[in-house]
Amino acid sequence: MNFQKHLQLLAYSFITWFTFYLFGLPEYYQQWYFWAKVVVCIGVTIAYCPITAYTLRNYFSDEKHLTNACWLALYLTLPLFVYDYLLLGIYQGLGIGFVIPYWYLSFFYFSFWLQFPLVAWWMQRNEVSDSSMA
Repeated sequence: MNFQKHLQLLAYSFITWFTFYLFGLPEYYQQWYFWAKVVVCIGVTIAYCPITAYTLRNYFSDEKHLTNACWLALYLTLPLFVYDYLLLGIYQGLGIGFVIPYWYLSFFYFSFWLQFPLVAWWMQRNEVSDSSMA
């Protein structure tokens, strides 16, 4: 992956974070009911399956789905954690302890590492079975 792709993924991660941040204002989802946070976590998880497949198919041209899924997971977890830590941990003074009251953010720091490679595996499996039928 070239340097430009890394910069694009970093920009994508910031835009993703900023969009979720704006959507969660004024208290970054703390004002939402617990059930609403659970529904959003489930909804985002489901929505990211086709988004991940689309991104792996159209953004990357080398068809190394598993490797590229790991790059996506890295760029959609580590930078988002850093942005959240800067905002909540440092600016709002919560320290690393923000991960507990903001569990719905912390959920995605880990879930994408399972979800994205699983989508990549599924895509690769379907491509292999499609090519064997041809």
